[in-house]
Amino acid sequence: MRKISINRRQLLEAAAAAAGGLVLSSLIPGQAKALPLQKKRRFVFAYFEGGWDILLGLDPRDPATNNARDQLIDPNYGALAQVYQARGVQRTRTGLSFGPAVPPELLAHADKISIVNGLAMDTAAHEVGRRYFITGRFPRGLTAVGSSTAAEIVAQLGENMPIPHLSAAVESYATGLPPAASALSINSLPDLITALTPFVQIDPVIQTAVENYQNQGAGCGGQSLDRDGLTTNLLRSQKKARDYISLKLDQVFNIGRTDAEMQRLLGLYGITGANYAEPSPEVLAFVAAQAVKSSISQCVSVRLTESLDTHTNWAADQAPRQERGWRALAALMSDLAATPSPEGPGRTMLDETTILAFSEFGRTPLFNNLRGRDHFLGNSCLLAGAGIKGGVTYGSSAAMGLMPLDVELATGRGVEIASAEDKASGKVITLGPKHVLATLLSSAGLDPSYLRVPALMPLLA
Repeated sequence: MRKISINRRQLLEAAAAAAGGLVLSSLIPGQAKALPLQKKRRFVFAYFEGGWDILLGLDPRDPATNNARDQLIDPNYGALAQVYQARGVQRTRTGLSFGPAVPPELLAHADKISIVNGLAMDTAAHEVGRRYFITGRFPRGLTAVGSSTAAEIVAQLGENMPIPHLSAAVESYATGLPPAASALSINSLPDLITALTPFVQIDPVIQTAVENYQNQGAGCGGQSLDRDGLTTNLLRSQKKARDYISLKLDQVFNIGRTDAEMQRLLGLYGITGANYAEPSPEVLAFVAAQAVKSSISQCVSVRLTESLDTHTNWAADQAPRQERGWRALAALMSDLAATPSPEGPGRTMLDETTILAFSEFGRTPLFNNLRGRDHFLGNSCLLAGAGIKGGVTYGSSAAMGLMPLDVELATGRGVEIASAEDKASGKVITLGPKHVLATLLSSAGLDPSYLRVPALMPLLA
């Protein structure tokens, strides 16, 4: 593909055109020919709530060569429990590096995983960082701008599954999009079962009469209320609720089943009767996998851990909580990898599913006076599965202080000092969540142009 360079004048002209409503995709550096649309692609957005310590996860440093005095980075792995000390910095045969909070179960999938480091979040506020990563647009104050990426995906692909967008303990937005893009939002497995199960038995004659009445349409009164879509959405919601129940989708998630397959899944995820009703990482990961495997949902947003906001008691809390989320993600990936895909022999559901694991920001590389880590402007994330080239680390943080470095768009190599010309041409960029989301969309042949940034091509399979 011909390499395109842009001088300062062209960049200003392009900006002016964009302000006038024109999208000049040919001026976006690094833009490749669109991939074929993957209408059967599934997506899982795994949220680690609270702001994770990237030194323990996706951007580790060797304590032997990094310290608070010389590098302004204090890994302090020696303060952790012995199991984490023994792991230290873990390097895989694919060339990835993981911190001590990442368990062996996730490393087993390293050939399907890539890491993006050096993300500039431009915020230290939980709500802002979370909503920036969910939508790819920087919030106005604390208010989300635009729609969740999952909602944008459903809007582009259409309503292909019973619950196109399922959101488990993660906020979601669908602004100006078709009704199908709006998430069915739940906080726990019992919430989902309640939504899929009739709460009362109705006399069949009465039920048929009610359904016939609903099927008649809005009528004059309803049409007068439908200027903003109120009646249309109400009737659609009624029909969807009936569909959920008639399809008996609740049985897919019925953790009380005694068949061998359900017992295998309970063992894989580590789910017991004591914790199934809670919104635990294990249960919510199970929900996400079941929704994807059973073609119930095309996009699932799921919270895989919480309470990572460890301003105090870092040594005791951060690594175990983060590890629990990684272990739940590993179980989800193992589940998908063990499930044959209907799309072709030799393929699995992991080959049909793109996964993004993220948190709202990282944590400071130095400790506060309470021996905790505070909010940090740098961040990392993980991409895996369908459309993602495994074993790639794109972007980097500085050797001094861990702050995000600008990166070469074409290679992902960190740049300590970028020239004004390279920045103006787009050859060197400041990496952010919107670039990751543009890459995720591009991996399935979806249109990321609303994000107004190029995809990170080295990450695409």
